[in-house]
Amino acid sequence: MATWNRTAAAGALGVMLTATAGWLARETLARLVSERTAIPAAFLVAAASAVFILAVALWADHGALRVAWRARTHELLGIHSASPTGLAPWLRRLPDPLEAMTRPLLRFPPVRRLVRDWRDAELGSKASRPILLLLAVGSMGWLVGARIAGPLFGVALGLSLPLAPRAWIAGRAEVARRRFGDQLPQVLDALASGLSAGLSLAQAVDYAAEELARPASAALRTLSLRLALGIPMEKALASLLDVHPDDALALVVDGIALQRRFGGDLIRMLSETGARLRERIEVEQEVRAVTAQGRLSGWVLAALVPVSAALLLLSNPRYIDVLFDTWIGQSLLVLSLMLQLAGWAVISRLVRIAY
Repeated sequence: MATWNRTAAAGALGVMLTATAGWLARETLARLVSERTAIPAAFLVAAASAVFILAVALWADHGALRVAWRARTHELLGIHSASPTGLAPWLRRLPDPLEAMTRPLLRFPPVRRLVRDWRDAELGSKASRPILLLLAVGSMGWLVGARIAGPLFGVALGLSLPLAPRAWIAGRAEVARRRFGDQLPQVLDALASGLSAGLSLAQAVDYAAEELARPASAALRTLSLRLALGIPMEKALASLLDVHPDDALALVVDGIALQRRFGGDLIRMLSETGARLRERIEVEQEVRAVTAQGRLSGWVLAALVPVSAALLLLSNPRYIDVLFDTWIGQSLLVLSLMLQLAGWAVISRLVRIAY
């Protein structure tokens, strides 16, 4: 309040001094205005520009302060969605036509797996985006294949090229799930430590969320927020299992549900389960290290034909033109592409070990 009073007093003093100086120099100002008629227009333009710049600066400062205070409120209170302002709520209420167009495709299991992998890979939450990505890549493959060789090779390339982003999405989703599974023993150890210190299970969840890194911390914060809102523990754990459908997490959720229903030593159960899961993770890491050569062979096999064709095109284009200019050459290209994909699928299946 004192700062506001000082600012108002300084502004009033400045206005009074400016008015006094203008009154004392009124004759000089009148003579300048009569001699140079462009001065009033220039003064009005300068004043309007100054007012516009001041308004923009105040608007930007107000927006920055609102963003800073919203971030501070989110940090202190854990409020994930506090009344958005501006155009954001209006834009969010608008229906997405792409989602409506791709919604019927969700009835097919491969499309549902694609959408689930897209969300698990933390690439977005809208189901239409991965479908559009594969369609765009397939269209680009058809255009490139038809331009290079012909319609037959274009169709083959349009059908096979989307397998590359599909494999990338699946690999990224698998890495994200594995990262959460690798953190699960640490989650159980943190929960057991919190319970040993005398905390309740909800308080232990909140404690573990502060101690661990992502993605386990984000999952535990969501679980803690649902418990704080009054959702029962069983439903909150079931929702966590829906987001992270891991077999080890399902075992932990079942153990906690049984302990809450029939009683038992929850601290010992969490500690022993964490130890068993840590042994399982060590075995999985050894298996991935042993099968690394097979996975590398699959990628080398997948890149062998395109790299060889690119080298031949750069070194001696006439030597390989027969594959693109004739129907027999295009048929051989399609056959080689099919055999290559079959070999890559076989190698990927051989190095994939179920636990």
